[in-house]
Amino acid sequence: MPKVIIDDTKGLYQTSGKGVVGLTQSKTVNASLASGVISSGAIILPANSLITAFHTVVTTTLAGSANPKVKVGTAAGGNELAVVKKLASTTADVIATIGLSTNTEVDTALANGVVGHELGLITAGQAYKASETEVHFTILADAALTAGAAQFTVEFITFE
Repeated sequence: MPKVIIDDTKGLYQTSGKGVVGLTQSKTVNASLASGVISSGAIILPANSLITAFHTVVTTTLAGSANPKVKVGTAAGGNELAVVKKLASTTADVIATIGLSTNTEVDTALANGVVGHELGLITAGQAYKASETEVHFTILADAALTAGAAQFTVEFITFE
């Protein structure tokens, strides 16, 4: 796969490698409930990437336990990249279209006034990844969820 680079002198050109250099990019996956949680699986972030945002949008209303929350890590179930933040106090409030983001403006729109919602935050010192990194989103609650699905997106810029 060629790497695409944007340069002030050369313009847009390709070299060997993979990915796109210098443009904001995103990768999105859809995930459904399995074993009481909703997990994205691995989203591969290219080496030399700056994470600019994480977004979660619920696509099927959640059901089950209280305090549904989102975390983002470098391995399944981890929270190294974004610590646990609540979508709401109850799953009944987390209908399809509710979500969480590390972008304040997007988060406000996704929260839609839901009680107990918390703004997502990228963990200090974790925004830049020098080597290829796996990103894993997880939605969990105080006890097992019984229904739900979500879309997870990581936004990033890759440097040369």
